[in-house]
Amino acid sequence: MKDSPYKIFLLVLAVVLILLPWQWAPALTLGSYEVKNVTLLSDVLSDSTSSTTGVPLPPPPAPPVAPSGDGNQATETSAPKPCPKGTVCIEDYADASGRGMRPLYDALSKAGSLGRPVRIAYFGDSFIEVDILTSSLRALLQNKFGGHGVGWLDMAPPYAANRPTVTQRYGGWDTRCVLNKGTYSRNNLNVGQRYFIPRGTAWTEIKGVKRPNLDTTEVHTLYLRSSGPVTAGVKLDGGPMLALHGQGGRIEALSRTGRAGTVRWQVSGSGVICWGVAEESRKGVIVDNFSLRGSSGVTLAEIPAQNLAQLNAVRPYDLIVLQFGLNVASKTQTNYSNYVAQMKRVVALMKQCFPKAGILIVGVGDRENRLADGQLHTLPGVLALMRYQQNMAADCHVAYWDLYKGMGGEGAMRRMAAAKPAEAGKDYTHINFYGGERVARQLFKSIVYGYQQYTQGHR
Repeated sequence: MKDSPYKIFLLVLAVVLILLPWQWAPALTLGSYEVKNVTLLSDVLSDSTSSTTGVPLPPPPAPPVAPSGDGNQATETSAPKPCPKGTVCIEDYADASGRGMRPLYDALSKAGSLGRPVRIAYFGDSFIEVDILTSSLRALLQNKFGGHGVGWLDMAPPYAANRPTVTQRYGGWDTRCVLNKGTYSRNNLNVGQRYFIPRGTAWTEIKGVKRPNLDTTEVHTLYLRSSGPVTAGVKLDGGPMLALHGQGGRIEALSRTGRAGTVRWQVSGSGVICWGVAEESRKGVIVDNFSLRGSSGVTLAEIPAQNLAQLNAVRPYDLIVLQFGLNVASKTQTNYSNYVAQMKRVVALMKQCFPKAGILIVGVGDRENRLADGQLHTLPGVLALMRYQQNMAADCHVAYWDLYKGMGGEGAMRRMAAAKPAEAGKDYTHINFYGGERVARQLFKSIVYGYQQYTQGHR
C-alpha cells in the first residue's frame, strides 16, 4: 500500500500545485546567477503576447519623420536612394544644424587637407572593451581613407594587458573612475571617465604591434591639466628623454612628432591631473575607443562641460558615437523613457561641447536568454529599448544605426556563438574580435554608403 498509485498521484499533484504559481513569478537573481522560473505549462498555454516572458511589449513608437524642406531645413540636391540590399543604412534625423553624419562626411571629403586626422570618438561599454569592434572599424577606415595609430589611450587602463592593438605598460598612477562612487572628483572627469594622478614620478610606455598601421606612429600627445606650470618628459624609441612644458590652468595637449614604435611618457609634480595619450597620424582617420565596462552611458553627463569644451579646443572630433544599452535592457522591462531622458542630457552635452561634431546613436545589439518556453530568444527589453533609442535620435536630430539589424536580427547572437570560429560568448551577450570584425564591416559599409550619397548630393 505504501507505493499505491493513489499516494503517487497525491505526491505528484502536490508538487504541481507547489510549482505552478512559480511560472508567473519573476526570475530570481542571486548575484550574477539567475534562477529560472518554472514553466510547466509552456507547451499548452497559448502565447497571447509578443514576448515569451508573458510581459506584453508596447506597440512600436511612431516612426520618426526625417526633416522636410520647410525652409528651416538643409536643402538637398536630389532625392534619397533606397538602401542597397545587404546594407543597414544609417538613418539621419539631422535638422538644419546638421548634427547627424554630415560633419564626418564633410571631414572625410577633406581628409588630405584638414591639417589633422579625421577623428571619431566611439563611446561604449564592455561590448567594445579592449578595442573589440573599434579595432576593425579603425582598420577598415584607415585602409580606405589613410591614417595609422590607435588614437586615445588612458594613462593606466585596467584592461591594457588584454588589448591586442597596442602594448602598454605603466606605473606610479593613482586611478579614479566615475563608476567608483565617492572616490572621484567630478571636476576632474573627462572623455575616458577616468583620471590619473602621479605618485612621485609616474610613467606610461606605448609600443606598437606588428599589424598594418599599428607598428609605428608619428604624432604623440599627452593630455593633462595642472594647477601651475608643468614639465613632462617624452622619449621616442631609444632616444633621449626630452622635456615638454605646459602653462597650467587649463587642459593642454603636449605633443612631439617623429616616427617611432615605442613612446615613453614621464610625469611628476603635485596638482597634476592626466587623462590620456594619443598615438596617431597627421592625416587619415583615427577612431578613439572610450569603453567603460558596466556603463549605461548616463555617467557621461557628469563630465563638466568646461572640461569637454577645453578638450575640444585641443582635440576636436568629427563624429561622436554613443553605443549603450547592453547594461540597461532586461527580460521584462519594456519602458525606457526615464533612461532615454537621461541619455538626452548626454547628447545635449556633446552637442554643446563639440559644436562641429556629428552624433551617431548606435542601438543596442542582440542579447539572448532562455525565456518562458525554455528556448533562447532576444530579450524583450532589447526590442523595446531599440525603439526608444531610435526615437531619441529623431528627437535630438542626430543619426541612428540599428546594431541589432546589423548583427542579423533575431537569433544573431545565438548564431554568432555557434559559428566556427566562435564570434560571441556563450553568455549570448558579448561578441569577441571575430564578431567585432563582422559588425564593424556592416557599420563600415553603412558609413561608406552614406558618404557616397553625401558626395553625390543625395540626402
